[in-house]
Amino acid sequence: MNKREFLKTSLKAGAIVSLPSGLIACASAPSAASRREPLVETASGRLRGLRTEQGFAFKGIPYGESTAGANRFRPPVAKKPWAGVLDATAHGASAPQPKGASVPEFAWYWSDIAASEDCLSLAVYTPALDGKKRPVLLWLHGGAFAVGAGTSPGFDGSHLAQAQDVVVVCINHRLNVFGSLLIEAPGFAPEAANLGVLDQVQALRWVRDNIERFGGDPGNVTIFGQSGGAAKVTALLGLPAAQGLFHKAVVQSGSGLWRLASQEKLAQASHGLLQELGLNAASAARLQELPLEHIVAAYLKLMGKTGGVSEFRPTLDGVVFPHEPFHPRATPLSAQVPVLVGYAEHEATFFLAGNPANFAISEAQLQARVQKFLRLSAAQSRQLLQRYAEHLPGSTPAQRLIAVASDYNYKQPTLAFADRQADLGGAPVYAYAFDWRSPARAGVLGAAHTAEVPFIFGTLDAARALVQDSPDQLQVRDRMGAIWGQFARSGQPGGGDSGVQDWKPYERGQRLTARIGSQWRVEQDPEAQGRQALAQVPLYEYSFPVSFVRD
Repeated sequence: MNKREFLKTSLKAGAIVSLPSGLIACASAPSAASRREPLVETASGRLRGLRTEQGFAFKGIPYGESTAGANRFRPPVAKKPWAGVLDATAHGASAPQPKGASVPEFAWYWSDIAASEDCLSLAVYTPALDGKKRPVLLWLHGGAFAVGAGTSPGFDGSHLAQAQDVVVVCINHRLNVFGSLLIEAPGFAPEAANLGVLDQVQALRWVRDNIERFGGDPGNVTIFGQSGGAAKVTALLGLPAAQGLFHKAVVQSGSGLWRLASQEKLAQASHGLLQELGLNAASAARLQELPLEHIVAAYLKLMGKTGGVSEFRPTLDGVVFPHEPFHPRATPLSAQVPVLVGYAEHEATFFLAGNPANFAISEAQLQARVQKFLRLSAAQSRQLLQRYAEHLPGSTPAQRLIAVASDYNYKQPTLAFADRQADLGGAPVYAYAFDWRSPARAGVLGAAHTAEVPFIFGTLDAARALVQDSPDQLQVRDRMGAIWGQFARSGQPGGGDSGVQDWKPYERGQRLTARIGSQWRVEQDPEAQGRQALAQVPLYEYSFPVSFVRD
């Protein structure tokens, strides 16, 4: 007798059924509502979720108490048990953050759910509630530690969970000044520089304690993140408190991921925030009482003065992080964690897309933007651009800007992490380059930053403005999902339904990299030209303004 037959028979008998997975059925005839709204017993209490076309979804699950009031600028507090049934059919609040706008092609990446300090929540997507132990994929959203949410339309895990027979978890956590602040005053915890990171650890502990009730395996958890989410992954790889809470890691298009903020820079930024609010060290405790809207507004003003640079991010504080995870080399803590790491071929177009004129710049504009962004002399920038012109014959100034900015801002930092992780000689590292080109805007976006994400999640409709009517979209979706699913299951991304054969581990010598999305083949060191051209330029850090988007 299968689960459905067992449940049907038991309900006819008027019984109350509690399955091993934690699914609870009411003692009444099955109605449409009960079929849509499963109940799961967690360590903190019961949850009512949703039955979807692809399985089950539980949204807005609290993994911590509200971070408002006395909990502001304090480490997360585990959610206290509740009585009765908690509704988990709608997403939880976004973390406090500035509101922004997006072009249509990338609107799917952002959530329009209102913000609140009661933001420590997560969503679970599972194909079945049957007691089976499936691999778990926990998503860490991007947004440079400043903005974003795990509830964005493009991050719905329903399709990925069903297609790959995995459990997907998407989390929200504190961001910007609420997630990282360094002020030596009463009311500010010693860990305040890394509260957003500690929120992520708290979510991982929730997964460890509860995910088996949703059909997941707490002993096989893969963390994956893109952009700022990639930097969250690399931070967790080097975090002592996170050890043992995850077992594999996927790093997608990281930029300043290889280095934490310094205490000095975070302290300076924190002092700048106080100044914007008319406070100083002596009156800093008033931050505990100010409306969050005032703090967010002050943060936004501060970012305007720094050219968008934010030092409110994971910090080498000597408390939460005793050592740098990947500078100047990889931490031994990450040695036994299999890693999948890669980038999109044309990362920079995501940032240029806000102004169509960026795709028709002149040679003079190219020279000026590269010189400023890379902090070079005029002679150095001319020499660098000459190398790119030789490598890209017939290219336009805009195409060369995209190449330089993509290499410097994302590809080379991501591959520096790959080099250092592979140098440990422990668990394998696998590298990829996403090369599917969007047909939007007559193809000028190419394989943009974030473009792989809707194919992994299978959220093509949410990203329709980017995907358009691309004839290969379903094949790309199925293969990308298979790569991430296979890696979560076994630690090996190639073979099977991935479309990539002979995908061997990445090492500093050969730097084998799988081109996925279009070519589906393995190449040796495809970014050799960019690495050589930028060899004398310091690696990009989050402390550097992203200035290539305007003159």
